[in-house]
Amino acid sequence: MELVTVITPTYNRKSELKNLYYSLCKQTNYDFRWLVVDDGSRDETDQYIEKIKREPKFKIEYIKKANGGKHTALNTGVKQIKTELTMIVDSDDCLLPDAIEIISGIYSKYKDNMKIGSFTFLKIKSDGKAVVSLEENELVANYIKYRIKENRPGDMAEVFRTNVLKENQFPEFPNERFLSEDVCWIEIGKKYDSVYINKAIYECEYLQEGLTSNDKPMKFQSPCGSMARGKELMSRECGLKANIKGAIIYNCYRKCLVTEVPKCLELSILNRILVIVTIPLGNLFYKKWKNEKNKSILDKKM
Repeated sequence: MELVTVITPTYNRKSELKNLYYSLCKQTNYDFRWLVVDDGSRDETDQYIEKIKREPKFKIEYIKKANGGKHTALNTGVKQIKTELTMIVDSDDCLLPDAIEIISGIYSKYKDNMKIGSFTFLKIKSDGKAVVSLEENELVANYIKYRIKENRPGDMAEVFRTNVLKENQFPEFPNERFLSEDVCWIEIGKKYDSVYINKAIYECEYLQEGLTSNDKPMKFQSPCGSMARGKELMSRECGLKANIKGAIIYNCYRKCLVTEVPKCLELSILNRILVIVTIPLGNLFYKKWKNEKNKSILDKKM
């Protein structure tokens, strides 16, 4: 069995998948397999995958499911993974040639430390600049403390122990197709640490039609998922500043909810008080973010 599964959720991205495939073919270490989870594409992605399955030096697996959003595709795929490590790579991104080799070397160093749940590397943009920079070459730290409490935002390339992802699946809500990944990362951070490595292994590209550029509209269309992020940020471990931010987010997207609040999104007494106190700020940000959502939709049409 290989060491790593590279899992790629995809939706109508056949042309973008080619760049990722070529980057996998160029790896200096082939101790991985590629799992493509097709979230209901209508662009002949399945035919493309069948074609390339016969070509590479690594195994390609393919799952097709009904459209439900990236997080549901990840849940579906992770259930099938049997390798020790899992790396999420988006369909419009690619890996640098020594990515798997670097992952393998780092993992061998920390393999027996079961407190380590993930390994976090740098992402670079197409111009070669890092999305997030680190002060140290290698550091064991906790996601909640290091990224949230110490305010280090920005995309990084995470590689997880597969059993950790299996234990912490993304919550799914009917008719919602968007969920911020840190809903899951915060839960993982409550139990595990990560090794932060100051090396780039991943090149990212933010497409006009991608999730990042459609962030605000999709959050409004997925109020329960957005409230779930607010609830996670209100966790005691995240600290007061993040708690207030979480309460504002919870307030804002609760205004979009047309049904009862799901049981899994109900709050503790302390967090209910915090949500009540921040209602005015929630209303203010609701108007602000709604304007940003409308502008985003308008820009997309132009």
